[in-house]
Amino acid sequence: MSQSDDSDGDQGPSEVEPVDLPLNVVALEGIGRRDRYGPLLIVILVGSVGLVLMLVDFRLGTLVLAASAITALILRAVLPTRRAGLLVVRTRTIDLVTLSVLAASLVVLALITPVQ
Repeated sequence: MSQSDDSDGDQGPSEVEPVDLPLNVVALEGIGRRDRYGPLLIVILVGSVGLVLMLVDFRLGTLVLAASAITALILRAVLPTRRAGLLVVRTRTIDLVTLSVLAASLVVLALITPVQ
C-alpha cells in the first residue's frame, strides 16, 4: 500500500475534486433532454427551412433564416437559463446582443438583395 492509503485497508469512496465547469454547462445539469434540446431544435428546423428556401428564392430564404435568428432571440430572452437549453452560450446579455446583430444583418441582407 502507498502512504496515501488508509492504514486499515478501507477502500471507501475517494474524494472528488470539484471541476470548474462553465456556467452554461452547470445550468444544464439535471435538465431533461426535451428541455435541453427543445428550443434549439425549433431554431434549427426554422433555419433549415430557410436554407432550403435560399436555393429557390434567396431573398425569401434569407428572411426565413432571419426569422430563425429572431426566434432564437425571443426564446433566449423569454425562457429562464435552465429552460433555454443549448441556446445558452454565454451570459443572457451577450447572447441577446449577438442574436440581435445576426438577425438585423440577415434582414438587411434580404432587403438589399435585388429581386430577380
